[in-house]
Amino acid sequence: MKDTRFNAEYYNEYRDYLMKLGEDNSKTRARLVRNLRRAVMEELTDKQRQAIELYYVRQMKMQDIASLLGVNVSTVSRNIRRGKARLQRCLKYGARELLEDGEEE
Repeated sequence: MKDTRFNAEYYNEYRDYLMKLGEDNSKTRARLVRNLRRAVMEELTDKQRQAIELYYVRQMKMQDIASLLGVNVSTVSRNIRRGKARLQRCLKYGARELLEDGEEE
């Protein structure tokens, strides 16, 4: 039979975990948003940036983006896919300067 008695050590660890979850993360979030904006402006091609903005920010369908830009849907899809991959690589592996906690220029 399992011991179901109260264990203060586990309680304290769980309490600390919940307190960590409840911390204000606004500074971290603001830094990540700032770095994402900077990465979008510095790392993406104009076509990738335009396709990603129309798709994610303005929430347009790929067919509508293709019509607006005068390209095939596959071109829009490819630009979005490549742009996302470039941002992921940039923010995950490289560009230490983008991950610094400095102020926005």
